[in-house]
Formats: sequence, structure tokens, C-alpha cells
Amino acid sequence: MSRLYLYGVTRPREVEERLAEQGIFLIAAEDCAAIVSDLDEGPVEATRRNLLAHADVVEQLHVEAVVLPARFGHVLESGEEAFELLALPEIEQLLERHETTCELTLKGTYEESVLAEVGAELGPLRAAYRAEPSVDAGIALGEAVGEGLSERRAHDASLVLEGLGPLIIDLVSSGPSGELAAFDFALLADRDSVEAIAARLEELAARLSPPLHFKLVGPLPPYSFVHLTSPAVA
Repeated sequence: MSRLYLYGVTRPREVEERLAEQGIFLIAAEDCAAIVSDLDEGPVEATRRNLLAHADVVEQLHVEAVVLPARFGHVLESGEEAFELLALPEIEQLLERHETTCELTLKGTYEESVLAEVGAELGPLRAAYRAEPSVDAGIALGEAVGEGLSERRAHDASLVLEGLGPLIIDLVSSGPSGELAAFDFALLADRDSVEAIAARLEELAARLSPPLHFKLVGPLPPYSFVHLTSPAVA
């Protein structure tokens, strides 16, 4: 058998026609199966097209059953290596843990008005800068706004997680990226809880928006909560 590209691990089942026509097939061993395709010689290039194709396979198969996603670029040198992967005890443990779970990504973003709200609490520093707009006064005011925004992020993130708490199994935080970013969470939840989470976020939005707005994406495979092996990306 040739080299194989690994998309993830699932339970044995039929691969839908669209994916089968793309060369996707399963290598099954008892109650688990590797999702693979034959791979030509040479490196796996991390192009946009290849990344999207990888995600398409994993997410389509996750719609109907558990999938433990592999990182992009994971290559198996033979079918025997696939069976060795499936024989690892943690594979069955992960399949059982994620049998009914999914990942949701939740991002919080502020409107620019939050800067004015934070700045409104810094009266003395703002007055000092207006009276003498020096570099030092400007730096002090900027640092104070930054600290105030960090406190606001922590406060709002805590309120959101407290509100979602009973509906979440696990959480990975990537930290905000950008001045107006509030938080960036990967949430692990039961598939049956997705609608309840969306409804709870609507309730929280009524309290916190504006200036805070939410973007919820999913359900997705548990990308942030499964690490089969380190990928070998060229």
C-alpha cells in the first residue's frame, strides 16, 4: 500500500459518494477507522486549496458521527502505520469522549465606542494631557487605556463564561488579537447543547451589546481538543 494522507479517525461506516469519488476511504480495525487517501510522493504543501480540502473531508464526516481530526499534513507511510495508530489505547478513549461532542468557536469583538467608555474613567489623566499634551502624558494615558481595556476584557469574558458554564464541557482560550478583540474561545460542548448555547449568547448580547458583539461558528469537529500526533508539513 502507498503512503497515506490522514484526515482523522472515526467509527467504521460507509463514506458518502462525493468523498469516495475524491479518493477518500477508511481503514478499519474493530470499532475504529482511519480516514485516509492515497498520497503521491513528495511533500504536502500547505496551500489554501489543500487546507480547505482537508477541512471539507473532516467536517463532512463529522456531521453524522464522531471524528477525531488529524492536523493538516499528517502522513502515514503505510497501511501498517494506520493500524498501529488505531491500536493505541487513547484512540478508543478519545472516540468515547467525543462520541457526541463538537467544537464551537466564539469570538467577542468591541465597537470602537468601548475606548471612549474606558477613557471616561480616566478623567485626571485626560485632563493632564489636555493641559500639557506632552509625550510622557500621552504615553501615560495610552497605557492607562490599555490597562482599562484589559480589565474590561477580563470582566466581560468572565460574565460570558459564567453564563455558558453549565453548557460547556471544556474550553481553550487563544487570547484576543487586535485592540478591539475581547476574547477568542474554542468551546467543547455536546451536540445537543448547541442551540441552547446560541440562545444563551443572545441573552448575554442583550446585556453586553453594544459595545460587545459575538460571533459563534460551529458545530465543528473537536480540532482544539484532539491531538493525534504532530503533523509532518513540508
